[in-house]
Amino acid sequence: MKKKENKLNNIRIDIVSVAKEHIILNGWNDNIVDFIVSKNKFRREVILALFPKGYKSILEFYLSILNDRMTKASQKINLSRMKTHERVKEIILLRLKMNKKDKKLLKKTMFTLMLPQHSKIATLSLYNIVDQIWFIAGDKSTDFNFYTKRAILALIYSSTIFYWLNNDKDFNQTKNFLNKQLEKVSIIPKIKKKLNKASIFLPNFFNLAKEFKQ
Repeated sequence: MKKKENKLNNIRIDIVSVAKEHIILNGWNDNIVDFIVSKNKFRREVILALFPKGYKSILEFYLSILNDRMTKASQKINLSRMKTHERVKEIILLRLKMNKKDKKLLKKTMFTLMLPQHSKIATLSLYNIVDQIWFIAGDKSTDFNFYTKRAILALIYSSTIFYWLNNDKDFNQTKNFLNKQLEKVSIIPKIKKKLNKASIFLPNFFNLAKEFKQ
C-alpha cells in the first residue's frame, strides 16, 4: 500500500513539475490542467483522479512538497547544539535557500494565496509551515503557549518571505532582516501583547487552522 502511495506521489510530483512552466507565466488558474494535457505527458482523467479539485489540489500538493523538502533537508543540519531561536532561524533560512531557483514560482504562489478565494488554503499552509518549523526545532510547548509561538512565528515567517521575494540583492540582507524580526520577539516579555498584534494580521488564525486540520 505504501509503495503504491509513493508511486502516486511521484506521479503527482511529475505533474507539478510540468505545471511550473504555466504557473510562472500565468499564475495558478483553471487553465493549468489544460496546459499539462497539452504537453502530452498525462491524460486529463489521470490528472483529475490525482487532483480532484483541479489546480487547487495541485497548489495544495505543491505547498506540502515544500514542507516535506524542508523537513528532509533540516535533518542534514546539526541543530542539537543550537538554542531554539537559532534553530528556527536556520530552518527558515534553509527553506528560502532551497527555493532560490523557484523564486518566480513562489511569487506567483504567494500572490495567489493572498486572494480571498484561497484564504482557506493560505491559512492552512501558513499554519502547517510554522507548526513544522517548531516541530523540527524541538518545541514541546502545549496549550496557550503552543498557539502563541505559532502565531508569532507566522508573523515573522510571513514578513521574511515577503522581504526575500521582493529583494533581489544579497541574501545576507534577508538574513539580517530575519535576525531583526527575531530580536524584536526576544526582547518582548509580554507575549500576550505580541499575540494581540498577531491577531490583527491573522484573524481567527487558531480556530481556522484547527478547523481545516480536521
